[in-house]
Amino acid sequence: MKRRILVCISLASPDRNLYHLPLFMTVLMGNHTTPAFILAALFLLLAGAGCTLPQTSPGTASAPSLAGTSSPTGTLAADSTADNISIIRGIVEEYHATHTYSLVDEYVCAQMAQDVWDMVETRGINAVIEVGNITQKVPAISGADHAWVLADVSPPDGWIAMETTGGYLVCNDSSICALYNPLYYEGWTFATPGALQDYLKNGGCQAGYVLGSDNACHLSCGSSYCSPDQICVNGQCEGCSQGYVIGQDLQCHQACPAGSATYCTSGTCVNGQCRSCSAGYLLGSDLQCHPACPAGSDTYCSSGACGADGLCHVER
Repeated sequence: MKRRILVCISLASPDRNLYHLPLFMTVLMGNHTTPAFILAALFLLLAGAGCTLPQTSPGTASAPSLAGTSSPTGTLAADSTADNISIIRGIVEEYHATHTYSLVDEYVCAQMAQDVWDMVETRGINAVIEVGNITQKVPAISGADHAWVLADVSPPDGWIAMETTGGYLVCNDSSICALYNPLYYEGWTFATPGALQDYLKNGGCQAGYVLGSDNACHLSCGSSYCSPDQICVNGQCEGCSQGYVIGQDLQCHQACPAGSATYCTSGTCVNGQCRSCSAGYLLGSDLQCHPACPAGSDTYCSSGACGADGLCHVER
């Protein structure tokens, strides 16, 4: 008995598109004809015909808009974005299932974020480590108490947050992520674990700074830092004599008022205040302004008047 069978085959091309091929076959059906026999016949038909899939450009779709980032300006194959999302979801879930978040053992979020960063980068997906606070906005990094990973699943701006201590993704698409919290997209970014380690080693200060006894970050000088009345010269702190401070010109200036860290950039300190005279005049020892004599010099007439010859003349 002959039967004509319609078979629809879905095949994937090298460009990862699906193509549906309707085929009609006339098969001699007997009492013992099995589906396996039909499939074998179909395979031989395709092989003998040298089946070639059509080569067309892959379809494109806009990447998903992710919280805290701008949507990508270009387009990206939807399957590439989906693959990346699947990869990072698998990484963070597997990592959570095989690691324990324990403050007692000091295996804290920073170390976990560094581990996951490495796993994401190894899969060819760009990632950064984010440090911040996911319960409230904080103006300075000193208020940060958590670390996680941001993965760019749709370059250049398709970032998704990976909560490494909980094993889930965080974004504003409920079909992708377990929850959404915009604070995961605010904080301080470290491009590599090394950059984060440098920060942690410096007591929370940026590279080139060290934590002082006042719990503030200071510009490093050698292995320490200089006090406000000192400057760093070849890795050594050098200062001025007592009562003087280092100026912006890296010179020593008398403190004004005494005991402070300020000084007069012009004029003279008088009773704790900086006093200066108009151009062409000098502040005298009597704390009054006198015309320079001769003009342009740093001298003046303490008595008499400055003559045309640039000399002081005392009236008789």
